[in-house]
Amino acid sequence: MADIFHEVEEELRKDKYNELLRKWGPLALAAALAVVLGAAGWQGWSYLQRQSAWSESDQYFAALDLVEAERYDDADLALQQLVDEASPGYAGLALMQRGELLLQNGDNAGAGYMFEQAAERFTVQAFADLARVKAAMALFDELSTDDLDNRLGETMQPERPYRLLAMEVVAAKAFDTGNLERARLEYEAIANDLDALSLPVAARAQAALALIDRIEATEGGTDETAAPEADAAPASADDETPQFNFNAADETQSDAAASLSVDSPAQPDAAAVLDTSNDDDGQD
Repeated sequence: MADIFHEVEEELRKDKYNELLRKWGPLALAAALAVVLGAAGWQGWSYLQRQSAWSESDQYFAALDLVEAERYDDADLALQQLVDEASPGYAGLALMQRGELLLQNGDNAGAGYMFEQAAERFTVQAFADLARVKAAMALFDELSTDDLDNRLGETMQPERPYRLLAMEVVAAKAFDTGNLERARLEYEAIANDLDALSLPVAARAQAALALIDRIEATEGGTDETAAPEADAAPASADDETPQFNFNAADETQSDAAASLSVDSPAQPDAAAVLDTSNDDDGQD
């Protein structure tokens, strides 16, 4: 008798299982297929993106080879193709390189435009900041201090990798226009920045501060306690008000004040980052 009840119970369980399978089986199968197809699609899309990035990398370095070979017209065409067709990262790098070529030809306005376009194309903040600083340097003679403040205000914020160079450009413009108070403010901020201690930008800032001190001392007149003979001493070339120079703010500190270059505590290697970590730029 117990076996009969057991068999009946088994049959009931089978009937219930078959009913559930008929009701939910198609949905479960569709969900499983969707997961499999989604995974396959993602893998395929990722592969195509990697292939595209590798191709753009090859095109970019081929253009650089043309620059090295001094085939500038061909290089410019290759770079323009990247600007038109490549992902934002390599398009930005191509615009930066075109800007450098224009700088070499003395076209600062055109170079500044290229750097500004590069800043708009980049999605990595550090690359965009560098492009903005380069644009400000290229257009330095045309822009006022207020213009530079507007262009570089965000770039000068704490923790931005190129803030020191942005501050230096603004300080240099303030100096160039005779606003020594603003120039001193920016140069002191650079000189006192812990991240700048081991960088050339700090040495340039200190040299510029020494130059500002000399100018202000000259404008303030001679010291009343100085020896009488000093009044009769003939003026020398060293007594003249020195002129601002990006490369060496003071001739006595020329070794420290090296030529203006891109130095920052957190410079990215643009091409390397794009080759090895495209996901960071959303450019796969």
